[in-house]
This record gives sequence, structure tokens and C-alpha cells, in this order.
Amino acid sequence: MAIKLKVQDTTVRLKTVDDTVNFKTETGIPIYPPSYTGETSITPTESEQVLETSGLMMTNNVTIAPIPNNYGLITWDGTKITVS
Repeated sequence: MAIKLKVQDTTVRLKTVDDTVNFKTETGIPIYPPSYTGETSITPTESEQVLETSGLMMTNNVTIAPIPNNYGLITWDGTKITVS
């Protein structure tokens, strides 16, 4: 006996190929992780930034902006550091 199982949102449908059994139930809990709803545009800063995305479904791309023009250019010539 072949059985088809269809899962959609919180609904599970189970039936045999010849339709002798048709079973439907609500699981009561989502079968997919919740969506991430935080920031998706990031501009570099002096401190670390963490997007709390662990265990969440991302529905948008994360965009990281270029380093702002007001940040200084740091160079090392092997002897001294110069900030310009």
C-alpha cells in the first residue's frame, strides 16, 4: 500500500494512493522556523554588530554598506602608523 503525506503550514494530510484512507490533522505548531524581522541593512561601525538570526528563516538579503567616507585611512609603512 502506497501512502502520500502532504505537510503544509500546520496541516498534515495522509492518504493512501487508492483513497481508502483520508486523514487530516492540525499539528498545532509551525513546522518551519519563525522569520527574522530585524535589520537587514548594516553600515560598518567601530564596534561589532550581531544580527540575531540563529534558528530563524531569512526572507530578505542582508546588505552591508561600504565604509563611510568619514572613516580615516590607516597606513603602516613598517615603522609608523599614519591616520589620514
